[in-house]
Amino acid sequence: MIDVDVSEGCALISTADFAPLTRHDGAFARALAAAVIDLSDDDDVKVIVLRASGPDFAPADQGTFPRDLRGTVTAWGQDFSASDAIYQALCFSKKVTITEVAGVCSGAGSALVLASDLTISSEDAQFASPFMCMPESNFVLASLTIRLNRAKAWAVRGRPIGAHEAMACGLVSRVVSRAGLASATQAAAEYAAAMPLDGIVMSKMMLQAVLDAHGVGREFDMANLYATSQRAAGVTAEEE
Repeated sequence: MIDVDVSEGCALISTADFAPLTRHDGAFARALAAAVIDLSDDDDVKVIVLRASGPDFAPADQGTFPRDLRGTVTAWGQDFSASDAIYQALCFSKKVTITEVAGVCSGAGSALVLASDLTISSEDAQFASPFMCMPESNFVLASLTIRLNRAKAWAVRGRPIGAHEAMACGLVSRVVSRAGLASATQAAAEYAAAMPLDGIVMSKMMLQAVLDAHGVGREFDMANLYATSQRAAGVTAEEE
């Protein structure tokens, strides 16, 4: 399900795609979070890269609140919005985090992009807003990353952002051809890994202070409330 490879300070986490997160697959979320946390605690690792081996980083998939968790929102929060769940684990990692995105990036894929430090994208990538289907997606992170007016437009207009537009607004760090994506990501990872570990950790701690001051952690804490509202709306729609 999830493969991890570590070489010369760079850790690669790969899976077919990240759509299981959009479907709120608890087992997948726990496994991915555990991998990120373990690598973040590994002194031999400086950079963590997330890659999908399939054609799309996160194929379009309807984000649904799992039926078997509808009575236990707290259990859902432990898997998707808690301090040791995947998005906070990635966002507050003390290592440099990179998402490598090709093709469709919807739902959880865009949430992972917002939580990472850098994103290397293929020219054909499309970034869909995660806010309609992902109660754990962080609007504060979006506002800090691409500016408030752009984040609002992304959230409400329903149109995916293309790769070059995403780079222009700050969501993406670099756009390359699909054929050159893996090598571009490797180059970025190796460049970051050349930095001293202490410097990386101190820089990430300063970044965490900025994120905390802007309320990123509080926004994650609100995810259970958003999930409860989404669950109620879903139940009502099914009953109708």
